[in-house]
Amino acid sequence: MAEKRRARTSRLRAWAGEGGFTLVEVLAAVFIFAVISTATFTIIITALKTVHQNNERVLTANVARSQVEYLRLLGAAGITPGLSTTAPPGTRSDFIVETSAQWVGLGQTASACDAATPGQAYVRVHVEVTSPDVDGSSSIDTVIAPDAAASTSGTAAAAISVKDQNGDPVSGVTITAVDTAHPTNSFIHITGDDGCLFIPQLTAPSSLHVTISKSGYVSSSPTGTTATVPLDQDSLAKPSFQYAAAAGIAFAGSLADFPLVAGMPVQWQVSETGATLHTGAVGTTVAGQWPTLSGFAAWPGDCADADPQVYASARQAFDFIPGDQVAAALTVRPVKLRGLPADTPVTVKHKGGTGCTTTAIPIGRSNANGILRVGLPNGDWTFTALTETQPLVAPLAPPAAGAEEPITVVSFTLANLDASPSPSPSGSPSPSPTP
Repeated sequence: MAEKRRARTSRLRAWAGEGGFTLVEVLAAVFIFAVISTATFTIIITALKTVHQNNERVLTANVARSQVEYLRLLGAAGITPGLSTTAPPGTRSDFIVETSAQWVGLGQTASACDAATPGQAYVRVHVEVTSPDVDGSSSIDTVIAPDAAASTSGTAAAAISVKDQNGDPVSGVTITAVDTAHPTNSFIHITGDDGCLFIPQLTAPSSLHVTISKSGYVSSSPTGTTATVPLDQDSLAKPSFQYAAAAGIAFAGSLADFPLVAGMPVQWQVSETGATLHTGAVGTTVAGQWPTLSGFAAWPGDCADADPQVYASARQAFDFIPGDQVAAALTVRPVKLRGLPADTPVTVKHKGGTGCTTTAIPIGRSNANGILRVGLPNGDWTFTALTETQPLVAPLAPPAAGAEEPITVVSFTLANLDASPSPSPSGSPSPSPTP
């Protein structure tokens, strides 16, 4: 019996050795399965995404066609001039439908604001539909003729143009026109891609009070967003506006190790005019500026001796950026204060001048070694820490042409130079440590 059991055990071991898998083989099989599964899932997900995007494109194209048919039902007289975002009934809420409409004449290719005599033969329509799930959009262009040619005799027309600092058309501008004498002439419409709004068949004689608006945009002049437009019989009024995305200025110093402190006055002027000096401050953004092509010049300080031109140096020039904020890194003179107790507050004050800031300005606290580094405008300054005031040996000024910018050192006597201890709780300097 024992021999039979040994023989059976031997056969089982042999079978196990022939039919089993090693751990390496099992891991290899799992790895191959994982790679194949990942590739398969990737293909499936990509295919599903492609199918979804194709469906979205079909839907946006259908919405564009529906919008065109809806406009045809309205008729040319019922179509909103300029840009509108009304969607046909049943459109998904996440679809964006934009319709641009403009009256044009036969063979007229230019915008109504650029054409010498805009026509009214038909309404040119451009419909664009976008979906958040698809890059790009579906668009359709068409023309819709009026049911009957309307008589324009004895009426007036207005072609209102809006362009930016480069002379390019500005779309999305809301134009509000009010005619108190003839309320039917009043309207609120939005400019399309051509930055133009053409309104025919206005009752004349009369006048329109026109106002333009768009969030984040500014005019080139304080009164540049309004105009009074006379309407004369059988005439075309062509008022134009300059309107651009507003630019901003944020002032800072040019030296990271010698910062220009917040609150320091700054002067700047538009390079194009060069007449009016504007006053700002470090840490305060100058917003809502017209992005003039020639930019602006700026320098720190508001006293007469701060202006680089006093030293035959050029003012720094910067460019306005439409719709953005310019970081104006102003040239400063590096100053190192030493001999201060640690963590001691310091103020700086200009020695004086006509019409400039002479109040004390906090410039920071000394570090653990009793040192404080600061960037300052040109001019004559005094520094105060605790009960001690130290003046400059010589006013700060630009270095000679080609020379390296020197670091002006101001030494206080409140603590050991460059190795100052922390101040005592009473605020008076602690005794110097024993070497």
